[in-house]
Amino acid sequence: MKNLLVMRHAKAVAPATMAEDFARPLSPRGREDAQCVGRVLAAHGPRPDLVLSSPAVRAAATAQAVAKAAGIGATEIRLEERLYAATAATLSEVVAAAPDSVGALLVVAHNPGLEEWLTVLCGGRVRLATAALAAVELAAADWHEAARGGGVLEWLGKPRLVRGR
Repeated sequence: MKNLLVMRHAKAVAPATMAEDFARPLSPRGREDAQCVGRVLAAHGPRPDLVLSSPAVRAAATAQAVAKAAGIGATEIRLEERLYAATAATLSEVVAAAPDSVGALLVVAHNPGLEEWLTVLCGGRVRLATAALAAVELAAADWHEAARGGGVLEWLGKPRLVRGR
């Protein structure tokens, strides 16, 4: 059994040009939302053994803020180049390479790839707003098998719901 946490990066500042998309930092709300998600993970789990993040500034900052608030060490965060603007197929490839010793994995990346991937994993359409987190239970012994699908969406959360505003 594997636990997969799929998170869209938190709210970022709007880019002045599309050429600046990769370097967009988190907005103040985005920083707050990422910390909120980390606190939820610390309180309710599952606690990720490993965090894989897109190297885009907004995604990496989201992963770092979530990890810090959840009490996950920075050494357990890996920036993966292929997660920036990844398709569902690429997301599956990246996760398939995760060490089998990892029981719970958090992936922080971007739409539309994440929503398409969740459809493959769970067989249903899931909308991920910024900083939304989907917890998927996968009946698989290793990540290579888990990346193929057959998952169950256990829960879907947004910081807005936790904060109540």
